[in-house]
Amino acid sequence: LPKFIGLKNYSKLIENSEFWIVTARSLLVVSLTLPLELLISLGLALLLTEVFPGRAMVRTLILLPWMLPPIVNGFLWGWLLNGEYGALNGLLYQLGIIDEYVTWLRNPDTQVIWVAVVQTWTRFAFPTIILLAGLQSIPKDLLEAAKIDGASSWQSFKNIVLPLLMPSFAIALTIEFIAAFQIFDVIWTLTAGGSAGGAINPFTKTLMLYNYELVFRDLRIGLGAALSYLILFLSLGVAIVFVTRLYNQAVKS
Repeated sequence: LPKFIGLKNYSKLIENSEFWIVTARSLLVVSLTLPLELLISLGLALLLTEVFPGRAMVRTLILLPWMLPPIVNGFLWGWLLNGEYGALNGLLYQLGIIDEYVTWLRNPDTQVIWVAVVQTWTRFAFPTIILLAGLQSIPKDLLEAAKIDGASSWQSFKNIVLPLLMPSFAIALTIEFIAAFQIFDVIWTLTAGGSAGGAINPFTKTLMLYNYELVFRDLRIGLGAALSYLILFLSLGVAIVFVTRLYNQAVKS
């Protein structure tokens, strides 16, 4: 018969060292992905506010990686980085940069870095759209007045554009944190193997893959359910911090 055990599953998770290892790895993926995404997105958003030939085409092309499912992006990058027939190895070999093919995805020290690169490629379009919308909502009168007063482009960006972009940054940071923190598809197709019943790569095992392992491999449904709630609460907590702090900073500015 079912038996009520209270918070026992939560205490088991917290006392398990593997939980803390995969949590730290999830945060590592976030810390590598978010700066890359936001820097690229901000640069592209600033570029797309300018008028130049082919701007509409560039805006369309930027959306393509985001339109593809993450699992497809994972397989595409797995093919590009393949150590035997990958396109990246072929290009570098033809250019004379490498003498022999490199097994990019088999090095445990760089696997998480490649995960962050592919996640950035998959997701950068969304924060670009958010920041572009924020830039286009800034009144041009403010920038023109600052220019008349002798402000340089950097001063206008630092003192006007950046503070007014904080609400957009809050939205982009929140959504992209959740996407990176709960990453599954990219890791599964890129480094985890993805074969039914096979072992999950321990060097790229994050919270979501650990959750999958508990529920579908070990059939420890109670622990998996408890971990799902912990992931939800952690994501909500960080999202609330991002939104409140950045919005408050925008209001003060």
